[in-house]
Amino acid sequence: MSYQQIVKWEIIPLTLPMVKKNCCKCGNNSLFINSNKFRVNANKNKLDIWLIYQCEKCKSTWNMSIYERINYKDIDPTIYKLFLNNDIELAKQYGFDIAIHNKNKVNIDYENIEYEIIGEKIDILEENFNKKIILDITCKYPFGLRVDKVLSKKLGVSREKIKKLHKNSLIYGDCKKDLLREKINNNIKIYIG
Repeated sequence: MSYQQIVKWEIIPLTLPMVKKNCCKCGNNSLFINSNKFRVNANKNKLDIWLIYQCEKCKSTWNMSIYERINYKDIDPTIYKLFLNNDIELAKQYGFDIAIHNKNKVNIDYENIEYEIIGEKIDILEENFNKKIILDITCKYPFGLRVDKVLSKKLGVSREKIKKLHKNSLIYGDCKKDLLREKINNNIKIYIG
């Protein structure tokens, strides 16, 4: 089948995920907000680097370990400067890093992330819609968004309509799993038409 158009969408998180963990001051599970700030501690030639989180309720802080007792020579000097300067992009990168969160035994809360989808809007409800389109969706910081939710939001139609179009093979993908339930990671292609 020949496709007439490639449409690129990019999902951009507007907020960072919080973490769920026990707060010593509150005495129960709380949400902790990423402060976008790092703490760097040097002891001779060893470094500890943490990303600082703050309890949503009582404002107490918790340091999420990124590096512990690492030799300063093992860190790229450019990256080290980014830690020292509280680089927001680096804080975002670690804020979405599942492996770091697992290492620290905390759960990421994806529920409250606000996001936008940048890219051309497609009017699939327009009369005589007969285009063949490849949607190329990227998400630099995956956070568990399902395909059906993204399509519904950007196309401006209900999830039921998306399911119906998928059932009728007017929306499909390369995956063997159920496309609409698939989570969007870095890059996915979806075919419309």
